[in-house]
Amino acid sequence: MTHKSDVKKQAKDILEEALDREAVIVLARISEEMQLLFQAHPEPDHSDVERIVTGFFLEKGKSEEFIEDWLETSREYGRTRGLSGSDLPRAMLSDLGVFRFMSFLKDKGLTDEQITIVLTGAVEQAASGYAGSEGENGISKD
Repeated sequence: MTHKSDVKKQAKDILEEALDREAVIVLARISEEMQLLFQAHPEPDHSDVERIVTGFFLEKGKSEEFIEDWLETSREYGRTRGLSGSDLPRAMLSDLGVFRFMSFLKDKGLTDEQITIVLTGAVEQAASGYAGSEGENGISKD
């Protein structure tokens, strides 16, 4: 249990040190956008995911080849986790959210190790929130 709180504290420390208020707002916006996406598509199928992911990456100026590779990588990663059927498209949308967070943090200069700690802390924070613990969604900068 101590390990989990250590990771959450490390994640919070990294965010406080590396990100300014504007960056925290951007991370919150990414989170809100992903929540809205899941609300709009609670049971996405493969075509929904392809349309959403393609639209997102085209807006970011990514090539068709990049998009196809991203979709295939996400699909394969989901399968290695034993996902199939309706679980796979939801996992792929979740992968898009993680990708967005990771890319933003990388753009802000965080190392791969720092990003891993932040994402692990966020997962643990969310899991403790689902378990009925106090706290907000995600990691707060306060």
